Amino acid sequence: MKKRKKKIIKIVAGIVVVAIIAGVVIGSQNQGTAAIPVYTQQAFRGAISSELDTSGTVTYFAPAGTKIAGVQVEAGDVVKSGDMMVCFDEAALAYAQRQSDLEQKISATDYTAAVQTNQEQQAKLAQAQTDIATLEIQKDNYERYIEDLTNGITDVTALRKADLYADIYSAEKAINNYDLAMQTPTEDTNMDELLRKKTEKTNELNKLQNELSMLSDYKTSYGWEDLLTQAKKDLADVETKLQEAKADKSSAEASIVNDNKLASSQLSQEKAKLTTQDAQTKYQEALNGIVADFDGVVTELTAVDGATVQEGTQLLVLESYDEVCVEFQASKYDLENLAVGQKAVIDISGKKYEGSVSRINKMASPNSSGVPMVAARVHIDNPDENVYLGIEARLQITTAQNDDTLLVPVEAVNIDNDGNFCYLIENGVLVKRYITTGISSSDYIEITDGLSEQDTVVTSAMMDTELTEGMEVTDMSQTEEATTVSAE
Repeated sequence: MKKRKKKIIKIVAGIVVVAIIAGVVIGSQNQGTAAIPVYTQQAFRGAISSELDTSGTVTYFAPAGTKIAGVQVEAGDVVKSGDMMVCFDEAALAYAQRQSDLEQKISATDYTAAVQTNQEQQAKLAQAQTDIATLEIQKDNYERYIEDLTNGITDVTALRKADLYADIYSAEKAINNYDLAMQTPTEDTNMDELLRKKTEKTNELNKLQNELSMLSDYKTSYGWEDLLTQAKKDLADVETKLQEAKADKSSAEASIVNDNKLASSQLSQEKAKLTTQDAQTKYQEALNGIVADFDGVVTELTAVDGATVQEGTQLLVLESYDEVCVEFQASKYDLENLAVGQKAVIDISGKKYEGSVSRINKMASPNSSGVPMVAARVHIDNPDENVYLGIEARLQITTAQNDDTLLVPVEAVNIDNDGNFCYLIENGVLVKRYITTGISSSDYIEITDGLSEQDTVVTSAMMDTELTEGMEVTDMSQTEEATTVSAE
């Protein structure tokens, strides 16, 4: 048989120890035949509440990447709402703000340049396509004209002379192009290759000129070879222009940015603008420094005078007097009775405060013993300057309440395999009376079935003797009352 005993609700450093009624073994059974002295108490109606038993934190971060000009507080300082705690270097902020502005302008300029370049390349492409169409027609016309002239000249020497003039003209143009490329080199220019090609073309030109010199005095009577020579020169010019137009077309097509890339560039520019606007706001906030949003205590300080910090760096922790709470750990058994909104009384340094359960986490974490516990929080409704953060607190949480119910002392309720029971005395002998219990406090247990107000239950035996059903007992409570009356 197990007997219920009191357990006191206690909080140490914000951790609640929940009072749970547990059975304990009492003494050893008296083996004698003499009546065992016991104490009793009559069941009575009354009010009962089941009770279980805390700090708010705000962390300040650097609003922007900059240099700290001064730290106005120390850990442990009490501050009022509006007090300056950290100020930043105005020159460093101005420099960072200017840098942010320039980055946004660069992004905007890049986008504008991309749009302008795209338009220029589209115009270049359109012009190249027009030139190609025109030059191809001219090329066809010259080729037919040259063919007609060639068919009309029967003198082989005259034809050869016309070919030599055309070939010399093309070679001279190629040499001029090589010279121009070597005079205006780029990163991709291969000077050795250009020089080699120029030398080859010069040698070719010399051979052509030597051959022409031997035919320089030869001329047909009708002079068609001069027309043929000029036609071939004109054709060479057209072919060169056609090649250039096709090169311009390919270059423009490669340089034109497609619509998706251009849209992405525009979005990047808009993003940079928003980033700059956000940075401007943060720099303005930084100019105002870190100001206390509420009355409280600086419990942690990492800001250092003269240090350069990045945006989001933790600077200090300010714990509020207005949002003070006590955190505690609840077991799975406590959760059966614990609920948000339940009232609580908090004792801090001998002063009592009112509060309520404000939060119960939805996930358990193992404690140091490996037992899963759920973190919960009690909010203090009326904190003042006498609340010292981080010290021990003691509280009671009202988890259930009944203002008019049948009560017996905690010590009167026992447990065996068949359930909860109380011992009653009938004709000087202990008898079990099985009961149904309700809510409990540290002192009393509600009886919902099995007893009445007229019943007197056994609470304990002298010298912690273990009690069993059928044992002869003497009610010491009545004896003491009779002795008191006699003494009076």
